[in-house]
Parts: sequence; structure tokens; C-alpha cells
Amino acid sequence: MMYEKHTRKKPLALIADDDLSLRLSMKAALKKFDFDVLEAENGRQALTLFNAEKPDFILLDVIMPEMDGFEVCAAIRKSLHGRYPQILMVTGLDDVDSTARAFEVGANDFVSKPINWVMLGHRARYMLRAGYAFRELYMSQSRLAKTQELAKLGNWQIDLKSLEFHCSSEASRLLRLDTGKAPVSLDDFLAPIMGHEKDKVRKEMDDAVKARKNMSVSYSVLYPDGTQKHILNQGEILFNENGMPEMMLGVVQDVSQLKRAEEEIIHLAFYDGLTGLANRMLFLDRLDMAIKDATRNNQKFALLFLDLDRFKRINDTLGHHMGDLLLKQVAEKMQACIRCTDLATRGAMDSSEPTISRLAGDEFTIILSNIRSPESAAVVARRLIKEISTEYDLDGQEVSVSASIGISVFPNDGQTADILLRNADSAMYNAKNSGKNQFQFYIESLNIVATERFSLERDLARAIDRDEFVLYFQPQIDLATRKIVGAEALIRWMHPQKGMVPPDKFIHVAEESGLIIEINKWVLLKACSQSNEWVKDRFPALSIAVNLSGYKFAHQNIVESIRDVLQVTRLDPGNIEVEITETILMQETEETIETLKQIKDLGVRIALDDFGTGYSSLSYLTTFPVDVIKIDRSFVIGSTMHKNNRIIIKAIIAMGHSLGKKILAEGIETEEQFELLKEYGCDEAQGYYFKAPVPATEFTRLLKKGSL
Repeated sequence: MMYEKHTRKKPLALIADDDLSLRLSMKAALKKFDFDVLEAENGRQALTLFNAEKPDFILLDVIMPEMDGFEVCAAIRKSLHGRYPQILMVTGLDDVDSTARAFEVGANDFVSKPINWVMLGHRARYMLRAGYAFRELYMSQSRLAKTQELAKLGNWQIDLKSLEFHCSSEASRLLRLDTGKAPVSLDDFLAPIMGHEKDKVRKEMDDAVKARKNMSVSYSVLYPDGTQKHILNQGEILFNENGMPEMMLGVVQDVSQLKRAEEEIIHLAFYDGLTGLANRMLFLDRLDMAIKDATRNNQKFALLFLDLDRFKRINDTLGHHMGDLLLKQVAEKMQACIRCTDLATRGAMDSSEPTISRLAGDEFTIILSNIRSPESAAVVARRLIKEISTEYDLDGQEVSVSASIGISVFPNDGQTADILLRNADSAMYNAKNSGKNQFQFYIESLNIVATERFSLERDLARAIDRDEFVLYFQPQIDLATRKIVGAEALIRWMHPQKGMVPPDKFIHVAEESGLIIEINKWVLLKACSQSNEWVKDRFPALSIAVNLSGYKFAHQNIVESIRDVLQVTRLDPGNIEVEITETILMQETEETIETLKQIKDLGVRIALDDFGTGYSSLSYLTTFPVDVIKIDRSFVIGSTMHKNNRIIIKAIIAMGHSLGKKILAEGIETEEQFELLKEYGCDEAQGYYFKAPVPATEFTRLLKKGSL
């Protein structure tokens, strides 16, 4: 087992879980990171496979039949080859006792369900690296002990009767001592030791000589050229033939490499592998220490909870590699932003130092100890927001990001780590809801806001089954004839207690919770079914525009949803128009392009909504299969007063027509706007000047009129 790292082409992982679907997901995640994988459906089978195959990395579910994860972990650690495999416990439990027990039985780490499949592979690789480092550390120590035993390199001795000191030439060479003049004394031997450690080492040696006992001490030495090394100094008592102590024989060894390995292991355990900041484990330890220190000294401290605004959209649009680059640059800015005078100089584990940590994803925390007042925390928060809110160069791709910060203060906002963290998190979400790119202190009323958000998501999940959604239709008019030629389908939520809830109040909740996919399907089905009803009533063919959410557009299975709806309703695909925004086009991924082409292949038209409000590019109109360009209402509203608006509108119309696209203007509210767009040659329009969005029954009456 000690040499598996060198004989295997790929690291071997063992997955033990009684849930087949979870095993398959774990296997797929590890395969992506070049692991070979074994599977076990219960604890006993896992133990048998371990003894037979000796895997390098083990994923153990806590709750399994025959033997649970704790029992399997304990059995592995007691086995002949069970010292080095990295064991990651998988649990749905989040109590402290389960976590403590996992480490007691020998687990290296634990992860709670649901599992982030992308991060699982990274974690496995980092844990494997730590395991290899532990093995190398053990091997180095073994070689060192054998070398000292056989070669007696770098030895020294003290005669316990005369107290005379002598060291070998190898020891002198190791410590770079001058041996040209006189024999090396004990003072010369100790001279290279750094600072206060010199007195500690001399005391250790003196005490060992007086007590006639063995000794072992490690320390740092500084060479004349400024090089620093770590030295291990060990001494043993030698006895004469009468059993009386006669000599202390010692060995000195350069253990700098081992020291670096130990530091690397500690770093892997307590620091984030991507940013180098403290990880969640170290943060929670520092937070507990800050609470104890502040309680003992009657002090205040602040906890800052920072989350990047719109990071998820950047990550989804540009990819996880770009997202990682952004997180690293933000972490560097955070470290530079905290003044040098804010940083601790009293040791790595001193709880008074400001601790910057990466909690998870794009969430960061900062502990500011012994603050004079909450305003001290506000000064730091303002500085962070100012420094973070800038442009970042990610391999030639420029992106902008901002941050929202929540602040809780001990003891006012909580006296335990859990409450302080929860309240800072709540304050951060209040900052986001208040417009982002700002900070907020915690206030008790935020719990009400959080409860309402949870209630909205819960009610939203039931809304489709309870038939609480309705579609309104806004007429689209042919500007030349004023005839109704189409309609835009707009969703409304008729909440049983809150009344009508507009889309801007619930669509973002649906996107964040994943409910948007089912809502998109519902909108498609209802819009197509209603269009079919109008066709059966022998009204002229209408183009029904469906405004679907672009959240993770290429991963919503939209093509399949449209195909299914068209088959169910038997509607002519030419009667349906899917509206997309420039945000979707900006993703510019192969998946997005392929999705749009498949929609076109179904015979469905595609409209580019809100054109001109995003990062408009002419390449969009040639790269993507767009049929209709919708001029955003912001240009139309000011068209009669601002010359620049009119210039832009005329340019969009001319450009669109030259590319064979239909042009539709949104937001017409006055006669002057109507006449202006008609004069410029715009094809169609919609807006309150013609009619506000109305229910299907009222829209049917409008169709009977034919024109507006």
C-alpha cells in the first residue's frame, strides 16, 4: 500500500453507499478527475473490497446496512493497510456529534448532502495529495531514523562525569560552524539557533544531562548567508557495563523538508486550495476563539459576511475556470484592502487577528476583533466594496463584479457562532435586496424578510398544481393597418392571499430555486392551447410571443418542451414565437447556438427582445437565427423629445430590414410615438397606446374587432 501511488496509473477510489443513484453520481464525478472506481452497496462489502484492492481514496456513506460508515472507517484504520487511505464521510446529518465521531474513527474529512458534484472531484484530489504527503513524511522519518542508527551522521556527545562536549565534523558542517581554530564548544554548537529558542534548547539539554534522561528538541537555525533551516536534535543516555549513566550521545539532522511537508499538510487541512484564505473549518475555530476572547475581555467584534453580486451568472456564462480566476483575484483584493496595521503580528493562531476566509463558493467572511464601535466595521466594509467593485481581466476577458456585505456585531447580534453567522448572512441578503453593492448591519426584522422569502418559494412550488398562474395577452399591431397580428403572452400569479403578484416579484425566486423550468413549460402549454382555441374559432392566424426565462437557457430542455407542446396541441409552429434577450446571446456558447437552431428547425420563430439595452453586437444578428428584432421601450419613450433616440431607432430599423428581419417597437404610449414609428417604417408595435395586457377572454373580444 505504501507504494500504490507509484505503481498505479490512476488513483483508485472506493464508493460505499446503499443508494445506487448516489453511487452513480459519485462515480461520474470522480471519473472526471481520472479516478478508477470501485463500488460497494453496504459496509461489509466495502470492507471486503478494501482488503482486496487497497484503494487510495474512500467515500463512505454514514448510514448503510450491515455496517455503518463509522464502523467501516474504524475497521479500515485498524487494518494492516489502513493508515494512509484518505476517507471522506458522506452524511445527511449536520449535528456536531456526528462530525466529531467521524474524525474520532479516523475520517480525514466529511461532506454533507446534497453534494456539490463539481467540487467533489477537486476535494478528492486535494485529499489524495494530503495522503501522499503523509506517506512521504512517514517514509522520510523512517529513512532518517535508519541513517542516524547506521551512519551516526551529525553526532555530538557529552561526558556525564567531566561534562566535556564534543561534536563530529558532520555536525559542524551541518551547522556551518568554524572548526579551524579551536574545538567546538557547547556555546558554539548552540550559536546558530534563532532568538529566544537558544535558551529553550540549552535548558532542554541541561535538564536532560542533570536528570540522565533522553531528549528530543527541534528548532530553527540561521546561517551567516541568511539561510534558515529547521534542525531536529535528539539525545540518548549511554550506560557503562555496570549500568551507570556514562555519556549522552546525540544526533542533529536537517528536517527542513519534513517541516515544509508538515506545513503543507496543515495548509491543506485549514486553508482554501483555490484562494489560499482560511477555509470553513479554520474560520469556525477562529470565530469560537473570538467569542471566548471578547467575552473574557468584555470586548466587541464584528463578523462581515461578503457575497459577490451576480457571480453565478458570470460562472454560468463564462465557465467555472473563469469563475475560479475571478475568486482568486477578489481574494487578493480583500487581503490587500485590510490595512497592514489591521493584520496580526502575534502568531498564526492568535484570535485577535482579522481572519479572512472563503466560506463556500463566492461567500467570504471576515472577523474584526476588538472594534471600538460598529462604525469601525462599516469603514472596512466601505473600503472592501469600493476595492472589489471594479473590472477584472480574466485571461483577456474583462468582467465587472460588485459585493454585498452583511455585518453582525458581538454581543449585540448574537453570542454564539451559529447565531452570529446566520444574522450576518441575513444582513447580507438584505443588502442584496436593497440594490446590491452595499453593506447592511443586522436587524431583527430581517428574520421576517427571510421568512417571507421562504414562504414565497414554498407557495410558488404549489402554484402550478393549484392553477394559480394566468396568462395575459398584449396585442401586437401592424402599424400600416392597425390590425391585430399577434400577441405577447405574459404570466401573472393570482396568489390566494396576496392577490396578483407581478413577474418581477417571483421570477427571480423561481430561477434561483429551479422552478423556472416548470413555469416555462406551463407558459408554453397555455399559450399554445389558447392560440389553438383562437384558430378553432376561425380568427386570423396570430403570432403568439412567449417570453421565456433565459436562466441557464441551454440546459432547460426548451427544445423538448416546445416539441412536446406542439405535439399535444397540434398547433402550427409558425404561430409561436420565442422571445430571447441579449443576455442569452452574450453567453455565446455552442450549446446556446445549437439550442436556438433546433428551435428554428421546429418551425418556431425567434424574436430578440429589448434590443439595444445590453451589449448589442451586430454579430448576434448574423450568428444567431433571429427573425424579429424588438426595439426596447426605453428608446421609444424618449423618441419624440430626444434626437439621439430617433437616430438609434432609425438605425435599428434600417439595419434589421437590410438583414431581412421584422422590426417591432415596444412601449408605444402616445399618438406621436405611433406616428413617428410608422413614418420610420417600423413593421409592428405594442404598448399601452393600443391596449394594456388583458386576460384571454377580453383579448378574444379585441380579435372580434380586428383592429385598434
